[in-house]
Amino acid sequence: MFSLLFLTMLAMTTVNALPFRRFQTRVDAAGDLTPSTASENATAGCSQASSWQFDDTNHANITMGDRSFLVHIPANYDPTTPHALVVSFHGFKANAKKQEKISGLSERGLRLNGKGIVAVYPDGQFGPGKNGNESIRAWQGAPYSPPGVDDIAFTQQMVQQLSDNLCLDSNRFYASGKSNGGGFTNLLACTPATASLFAAFAPVSPALYAGANPADCNPGRPVPIINFHGLADKIIPFGGQDADRKGRTEYATPNITEYREAWANRNGCADITAKQAAAGDNLGFNAKVSHPHTDTTLKESACSASNLQAVVNGFTVKELGHSWPSTLGLDGGVTTFNATTANIMPFFDAHTLG
Repeated sequence: MFSLLFLTMLAMTTVNALPFRRFQTRVDAAGDLTPSTASENATAGCSQASSWQFDDTNHANITMGDRSFLVHIPANYDPTTPHALVVSFHGFKANAKKQEKISGLSERGLRLNGKGIVAVYPDGQFGPGKNGNESIRAWQGAPYSPPGVDDIAFTQQMVQQLSDNLCLDSNRFYASGKSNGGGFTNLLACTPATASLFAAFAPVSPALYAGANPADCNPGRPVPIINFHGLADKIIPFGGQDADRKGRTEYATPNITEYREAWANRNGCADITAKQAAAGDNLGFNAKVSHPHTDTTLKESACSASNLQAVVNGFTVKELGHSWPSTLGLDGGVTTFNATTANIMPFFDAHTLG
């Protein structure tokens, strides 16, 4: 059934973009691929021409069946050199364009492994909303998610389409998201098939309802997580909640400190040294605490140097509400740092699947 669905969606894939740029694969004089495509982690898009066309802002809107996603390529995109892929999922009531704006992932100069990144912003399907009678975009794992929609399968199919049409580095796929999209990012990290597809995850102000943060979360490998959450978040409180303001228990969310500790435990970072225990340290796992930005505390899990993937970085921002941290206030309140450039990109750069 999955294969049939995938082939059907593949056949229905179309491109909605002004016909400005079409990329062709370069070959050398002997007709072979240039050496840059020889890497075993280069996707199929490095060795075949793509029909995708990008406008003069380096964007293309791609339709796949009844789903769509916005793609941005760097200005210096090379169709024979594998690029990192960063997928970013929007929040409840938002869309791909808004997620592009608040995340800043399409800004010039962002690089991973020394190359410009391909940034992708999918659109969620329309669900019933929090009142049950609305039509609002949302992702799997929330009480207001559209029923019967498998966003995990969609994500896998989307990444396959991207891999077939663009020259990507399959060891450098990354997932991020805000609010409902951050919760879905967490669900991807908990799911073995996608935990092994993406190298690292960045849930920002995530809505961690039970469906997005399952008790049986078992990714099958240590998963690098970088998380941001504000102490002033009134939508998804840092301290957690047993129900929303209407008393609905399906809107319960965990304490963020405990959420981070749970990931550290899954990653094998739960050992507490005798010195910490004697000092009454209640961090919950070996951790280094620092203050990299004004009014911001970073708690890093401290695991064995031989297991660099087992990392959990939790940023607690004192005055941050339900937002993506930015000095420009692109998502509400202004912070003293840009999470994307200052922290997320360096974190992603440090983690690969290879």
